[in-house]
Amino acid sequence: MKATITTMFEEAYAKCKATEFDAERWETEEWEDVHHLPYDDKVQSGVDLKDLVDVGTKLSYLPEDMNFHRLVRKIFEARHNSIVNGKGIDWGTAEALAFATLIQDGYQVRISGQDVERGTFSHRHAHVFHQDKDGYYNPINAAVTQKGEKTTRKFIASNSHLSEFAVLGFELGYSQTHPNTLVLWEAQFGDFANGAQ
Repeated sequence: MKATITTMFEEAYAKCKATEFDAERWETEEWEDVHHLPYDDKVQSGVDLKDLVDVGTKLSYLPEDMNFHRLVRKIFEARHNSIVNGKGIDWGTAEALAFATLIQDGYQVRISGQDVERGTFSHRHAHVFHQDKDGYYNPINAAVTQKGEKTTRKFIASNSHLSEFAVLGFELGYSQTHPNTLVLWEAQFGDFANGAQ
């Protein structure tokens, strides 16, 4: 395995030496789709209430045929009730609505950090883990449709390790190569100083 990986690194290194780089033309193909529009303070960035209720109802649903922890089911029931009643919408629900509506508009969302799947204060539950088998359910990806079809991996929540500088550096690079993705890094809360902060 070590020899295979070393060979792969050496081949990539040799390839990069032969690549010519034009500093005046550094944009990748993904950046060509980004338009530099003039600033307009009248841009409407809101979402119709009907659309929020529609996506909120879908992302607060956990399939009945899947075995999830009973307390997580209660959290999702509370989310559903807050969407239907329009009252008591908490941070995690508002965040999920924001992410889902961005994805519906054609963007991707990526969040990483030490406990982002669950959320440091158990507020997010971006991945709801099965109690009787490996794997998880992703409510946002399950709920969001784009042009009438289910999306595939448009929302990514990725728990990361404690090397904050390395993770933050990776996310910076990711954001530079994926300009139409909202890339977030969430620092862990706790009684320690976070190096990347």
